[in-house]
Amino acid sequence: MSNSNSLVSRVIDKLHQHKAKEFGKLRYAPNFEKAKRFVICWDSQRTPAETQAIKAYIESLKALGKQVIRIIYFNVKTKEETPLVPEANTYHVGRWDFDRTGFPKSEDLKNVLQFDTDFFITIDMEGEWHFLGMAAVSKAACKVGPYHAKNLKNFDVLIKPAEKHNVNQYLCELKEHLNKLA
Repeated sequence: MSNSNSLVSRVIDKLHQHKAKEFGKLRYAPNFEKAKRFVICWDSQRTPAETQAIKAYIESLKALGKQVIRIIYFNVKTKEETPLVPEANTYHVGRWDFDRTGFPKSEDLKNVLQFDTDFFITIDMEGEWHFLGMAAVSKAACKVGPYHAKNLKNFDVLIKPAEKHNVNQYLCELKEHLNKLA
C-alpha cells in the first residue's frame, strides 16, 4: 500500500471512520493487571527474528495469566494457500477474509473481533488497511497500534518507536506503556 494521499486512500480512510461507528466499543478504561483477554495481530511476512520477538511477548503475557488470541494475516488470495492453524487461539486470515476497503467480511473473523476483549494490539508497522479494518470492528476496550497519522481515529493508544518499522523496539515500548495502565 502506498503512503500517498490519493483519492482512493482518502475515500477508504473516511469509510473506515464511518463504518467504525457502527460496531460500537466497550466503555471502560482497561487496567493491564486486571486485563484477561488480548487479541494480537500481525503480518506473516515479518522476519523470523521479529516473529520470535512477537512470540516471546505473547509468552510473557501468558505467563501473567492472560488469554491471548493471535490473528496472523497472510497475503494470499485463497484459504487453501495458507498453512494450517497449528495451535489453539490462532487464526490465519488472508485477502479472502476482507472486503476491498480492508473491513473483515468473514464471519469467523468478525466473531473473534466482536467478542469483548480488554486489548486489541496490532503489530502492523506499515499501516495496512486490513489491520485498520480489524481495529475498527474490534470491540476491545483499548486498541493499541504503531503511530501513523491515519491511525489516530481507529486506535486509543499509539506507540511511536524511535526507529521506524522496528518491531523489537515497538514491543519493548508496548510492554512498558501497557504496564503503566494499572
